[in-house]
Amino acid sequence: MFGARRQQAPADGPFYKQRGWLNAAGFLAFLVTMSLVAFAMDDGEAPESSTAPGREALAGISGPLSPGDPQQARRSPGGRPDTCRTDDRDTAQPVAAPTDVRWKKLATDMVPISTSAGPLRTDTGTWWCFAHTPLGAVLAAHVIPVQMEGAAWRTVAEQQIVPGEARDRLVEMKISADEAESENGAIERFTGFSVASYSENSAVISLLVVTPLGGNLSMSVSVRWREGDWKVEPQDDGSLYSSAKTATPNNFVLWEG
Repeated sequence: MFGARRQQAPADGPFYKQRGWLNAAGFLAFLVTMSLVAFAMDDGEAPESSTAPGREALAGISGPLSPGDPQQARRSPGGRPDTCRTDDRDTAQPVAAPTDVRWKKLATDMVPISTSAGPLRTDTGTWWCFAHTPLGAVLAAHVIPVQMEGAAWRTVAEQQIVPGEARDRLVEMKISADEAESENGAIERFTGFSVASYSENSAVISLLVVTPLGGNLSMSVSVRWREGDWKVEPQDDGSLYSSAKTATPNNFVLWEG
């Protein structure tokens, strides 16, 4: 279900060398099929340096959220693309699930989308245009990593992942992933969220999921406001999510009663 991330438990070798962790559809599915046996990075082992393939894989891709605005799309106030208009007045952190949310299939998962907070643009290969609000950040943290499971992941990586060495590592992992293997397994379900931190330019969102075996796990996604929309900022090792931990619904806003 989710992109590459770390799990807190003993293991031999860093998780990003385990093939089942490398695709956005594979982490929790792999976790379930292995009877919730956890994998983790070895202590003290630094991420490998990014190499040319991670950068070259995105060469030639451009869109309304691409760095440098090659399509000259961000002419509106605040640097937003002309085709993206959101109501950004509600800056309060959500204490309940929004009433205008509906669930839509994206890749292998169901994700929440809001008519007010986004993604407002779902008519192309990427879903984008999130409100510049805490709720917009919450929805971006749900949607963008799941998009990395789909066929258009290179476009998503170029336009909706913060560029840098961490993104290079993420792209390299995607290129080397055995997608046929990583897409197998049961699908987990989003059940809640919390806003760990929020500012005008960045946020950390904690996600609550339930596994097919009935357990709850939480992990966090970091997002940044760049090029007129929220983008996911990967962990240093290229993971889209932080370490997954056992969790309870307490202190989370639940999507369903």
